[in-house]
Amino acid sequence: MQSKHLRRYCSAFGYGWDYPDSTFRDIPLCYPEVLLFRLLAMVVCSDGFRLSPLGLVCVGQTIRTFQPIDELNKGPFSLRAGVMEYRAVEEGIEVDVELTAANRADQPVWEGHVTLLSRDMKGITSKPPSAQGPLGRYESEEAKAVEISVPWSTGLRCAWATRDTSPQSVFTVTAKLLGYKHPVAPGLWMLSKCLAEIEKHKGADAVSAPVCVRVWFKGPLFVPGKAVIRFWETAPEATAPSHRHCGFQMEEHSMGTPCIVGEISRLD
Repeated sequence: MQSKHLRRYCSAFGYGWDYPDSTFRDIPLCYPEVLLFRLLAMVVCSDGFRLSPLGLVCVGQTIRTFQPIDELNKGPFSLRAGVMEYRAVEEGIEVDVELTAANRADQPVWEGHVTLLSRDMKGITSKPPSAQGPLGRYESEEAKAVEISVPWSTGLRCAWATRDTSPQSVFTVTAKLLGYKHPVAPGLWMLSKCLAEIEKHKGADAVSAPVCVRVWFKGPLFVPGKAVIRFWETAPEATAPSHRHCGFQMEEHSMGTPCIVGEISRLD
């Protein structure tokens, strides 16, 4: 991994230029997904992919780390991407894509499952799965709230750091062509900002391996603007750190509408 590229990511996604320099902090949880962007694009644009890549929307994601991500820096590593499952849902067709990063011994370090939604109903029929959603509401007096700014340059900085030039996030003109009144913040940026704030307030142990992060994308966050990140313990009675879970969400500032909701839990 190139340190310059990693620093660029950290600066754009809420960690700061100096983030990787700390001995006690691992590479950000979402960074391997950036390394896998090209493979993900190859999967959804391949002849064998059963949906049109145009208009695909990420509606959910699961990230698991089995070892510190810094293990990938200790030698050659491998990246893989592939389709897991297609299924019909009320809104259209969902497809799960698995992304993995393994160390030089081919042991899993990082794993991601991305759920993409297509509103094209042709070609696939199956029963809708049970509805998924947030894992429980927070109590306002128990949640920590952090207000953040979402500058107009958010999409451009993310594109510069990741080479992901999603048209709905970069320019107003292209966002309007896709039905948005303003550019929207990238989903990976929203998730990464939440995890960065949780780490700042709860310490590196809150997101250190082995850990599982599940998130659902509920709606767009328009830029420029402001947002509020909330996080809270979902098992506050637990005494062992390994048993504590943390819920989080990012919401639009003025209306309080959730844009993403998720939970961090420890892997057994």
